This record gives sequence, structure tokens and C-alpha cells, in this order.
Amino acid sequence: MSRSYRNIRPSDTKVYSVAEVQTLFRVSRNTVSNWVGAGLVPSDKALPQLFRGAELKRFHTERTERTRHHLRPGEFKCIACGSAVFPELGTLSLQCRDNQVTLARATCCDCGAALHKLLGAMECDKVQECLDTNMPLARIDEGKATPPAGIGKDKGVRGVEWFTTNDRIVYEWQAFAGKYSPKTVQAHLVSIRDFETFLNGVHFNKIKPKHAGKYRDYLVCLLTRSKEQGGLSSSTVRHRASHLKAFFEWLRGQEGYRRLSSSIPDYFALPRSASTAQSKERLKVYPTLDEAWRMIELMPEKSVIQRRDRAMVALAFISGFRAAALSALRIKHIDFDSCSVVQDARDVPAKNGKTYRAKWFPRTEAFQEVFLSWVKELQDFGFEPQDALFPDGKKLAAQTPRATPVEPLASSKPLQDAFAKASGRSGKIYTPHSARHTLKALGAQMCRSHEQRKAWSMNLGHSDEQITEKHYAKMSQSRSAELMETLCSDLVFTEEENEMIIDYYQHRFLRGTPEYYAAKSLAEKRDKAQGDSDVLD
Repeated sequence: MSRSYRNIRPSDTKVYSVAEVQTLFRVSRNTVSNWVGAGLVPSDKALPQLFRGAELKRFHTERTERTRHHLRPGEFKCIACGSAVFPELGTLSLQCRDNQVTLARATCCDCGAALHKLLGAMECDKVQECLDTNMPLARIDEGKATPPAGIGKDKGVRGVEWFTTNDRIVYEWQAFAGKYSPKTVQAHLVSIRDFETFLNGVHFNKIKPKHAGKYRDYLVCLLTRSKEQGGLSSSTVRHRASHLKAFFEWLRGQEGYRRLSSSIPDYFALPRSASTAQSKERLKVYPTLDEAWRMIELMPEKSVIQRRDRAMVALAFISGFRAAALSALRIKHIDFDSCSVVQDARDVPAKNGKTYRAKWFPRTEAFQEVFLSWVKELQDFGFEPQDALFPDGKKLAAQTPRATPVEPLASSKPLQDAFAKASGRSGKIYTPHSARHTLKALGAQMCRSHEQRKAWSMNLGHSDEQITEKHYAKMSQSRSAELMETLCSDLVFTEEENEMIIDYYQHRFLRGTPEYYAAKSLAEKRDKAQGDSDVLD
């Protein structure tokens, strides 16, 4: 069975064991050994072998890019998987055609496809020698093998530069960091590797406080540069300093590193001036609820993918879900009876692994119509509860009864693109996360009591940041749902809406204007909610 590794993307900064390489690429241990023989370089010469993600990518990219005209002696180009491989000797046979050309037949050690190659006289002799001595084909071209591991890679040849001197301790840290989410681990690794590159691959057991101090000053300097010049934001700088401080606090407890200076973590602390250097940072940009609705109104809806994108944007304002969780939802996560959506950490990439139920936010009724129309379209296609709420465009067609559910989107990029296109029509660019800011601002207008603010915060999936609200007055999910139900009713109005109602009863609007009809609608809603009780005269 043929296979391709094009869609497998190891992380450049991560370190992989042989078993992890097997799992990632779905290959056997023998295949990994063949790759090492063919030029995959381990991080060092110690056992068990470890491999840098950047080296895995380098190796497979080079194998794929080599054409038939650039193959190494003994190497075959597999048409099935697209890689240049050294087949195992047991599958190799030679068939002489004339005095100068020999046809070699073999089997791809990666995918099992049949291989063919015409050998010249010199290459044929070397291949025959391998068959006679049982020497791997990769040894033929040993003189042109990849340079040994453990030191800086050649930036001119590889296009990138990385170091492997610290891979073994970084691998041990990865085991410690298993308590973090994959995104958090990746962010820490980027910081660790940036520090390592800054010091040209110095072994971490030789780090001195002055090294940490120089890197801290380097980070502060990056604050003054523009993004085009390689500058970093205040947030990124703070996180990198924090990541390295935590890493070296851990590192000092590991065997072989206990003699490191105890002051090293403190040297990563940023000066106060750096903490406030970007106080001019742009304020969070987000639309009002009316602007958000206008944004959705302008979105095209002719094709099924356009309607999917419209529904995704609408649900962002209905639920306040983060992009990663929203993109991974299935129909079963929507509770249509209670007008809520469940973030189940077992099924979706939830921040901090948190599971909670979010009531659809008030004032999003128009958004809900767009979303429900999309769900109805999916059901007409034959989608079932286990199927994706927002599937890939290739799956948006009539479905036949099947055992395998339709999978959600592989990433949140389609949602990000939908937001960018939708907001771009209004001359502004909003991200999916801006919907949470919109809802937070709406809550500030609608919530009158501490309990209501707490319920609103819980409905966004987090507790209030203030210590008293975090540790006291704990609220149950049922109480939160009850308060959200009240806020979603017609009994609660924002201060602006209350003022409009007062102005309506005091005849301050010109009859026939949009403001008049909006105020009239609010007044009628208020009267209905209060059972036509006494109103302002």
C-alpha cells in the first residue's frame, strides 16, 4: 500500500524518540533504521536514538525533492510515495540487458511499491558488491553522507540553522511538560530554542548568569524594533522570558545540571521599563453587536461553503467559543431545546481542558436564525449527531448511511479566513476572538448585579479575574444557566435601551424614523414582558 508523508509535519523545535517517529509516520522500527542508513541524522551518538523535528523534515524534504537524475548510487525513486529510497537487499534483483545497462528491480521499503532503475556499469558493480557482501545500499555513497549530528547545521546548505547539543535534556523536559497543552508546550519550545540559537548551541550545562542577562537585553532590544525588522510584541517578550525562567528552574533539579547558578532564572526578569514599553499597544479591536450583524449580512451565501462560513461566524457571536473549539464541534454538541452548546474537552481542543455548557447569548436572535438554517441544511444532507457541525467543503454533500462520522475541520483557519473576509467588507479586520470581546462588552451593558456578571463570565468559559470572585461566591452551572435564562428574556434591557424607551414615551423621536421604530419595538417588548403593567407617563 502506497503512502505519502507530505501531510505529516513534525515540529521543528521538538525532539522525537524512535517510538514517537514510528507513531508519527506510521512506520516500523526497521523503516526508521533504514532512514538512518539513508541519511537521517540522530541528535547525537547516544542510545536510545533521538531525532530533532527539523531534521526529520529536512530528511523527507530532500528525499522527495530528489529526481531520477539526482539519485545517489544505489538509490531508487519511488513513484508511489514520491521518496528516494534505498531498498532492502532481500527485495533487489538485477537483470542484465546489454553490456552497459542493467535493470534493477526492488521493493520500496517505505510503501511496498515496485521499484525499477536502469544501472550503469559502475553503479551495477557497486550494487552487485552489496548483494555479495550483504552490505546496505546506503553504504555505497558513504563518502557523501550527511555531516554528523550534535553541532550546528549548515545554514547555507539546509536553509535553516538548528543545534542538537541540548536535544536529550529538551526531550526529558518534554516528558515533564506533558501536563501542559500541546500549544503551550510548543510555545515553551520556541522560547527554549530561540535562546539556544542566540548562544550558538552552547550546552545548557555551561550556561552562566551572563548568558541569561545578554538574552534578556536582546529581548528588550526587540521591543524597539518593528515587526518587519524582526521585532517582537510586549506579550511575546514577556512570555519568552517567563518560559525560560521556568525552564531553568526545572533544569537546575536535573542530574548533571545541579551546579548551575541558582540566580540564572532571576536574570530573565525583564526591567520595569520593558514591561511598560509597549503601553501604546493597540486596544483590542472588536465590533459592536450591530456591526457584527451587519458583517454577517454582507457575507455571500450562494454556495454551501459560503453558508457554512456564515454560520461559523454567527455561532462565534452566539456562543463566545474560541476558534479551535468552535471549529471542532459536532452536531451532538448543540442542545436545541435549551438553546445551548457544550464544549466537551473529550471531543474538542478546549483551553485548559475545560468542559462547560454555554447558553446562547441574548441579543443574538438574528445570528441564531442564520446558524439554525445551516443546521437544517446539514440535516437535509443526511448529517447525524456524530457528524461535524462545520465539515470540510469536500464533505458538504448528500450523505449515505455510514459507520464513520464526518470529521470536523482540521484547523480553525477556515473560521479565521471567514472572519477576515467578512470584516474586510466593512473596512476593518476582526479575528474570531473579537466575538468574545463583543460579548464581554454586551455583558457590561446588561448585567446589573454581581451574580449576573458572574453568570455572564461563566457563560464565556472563565471565572472573573478578581480574587474575591475567583475564590468566593462560587456559582453552580445550574444557577449560571438560570441567570443567563433571565438575561436572555425580554425583562432585561441595557442602559441605552432603557433611555430609548423613556424617550419613546416622552415623544422625543420623529415618527417614521428608524430610531422611532426601534424604540417602539423595545417599548412594546417591555410592555409585553411586564404584562402591560404601569409604564412611564
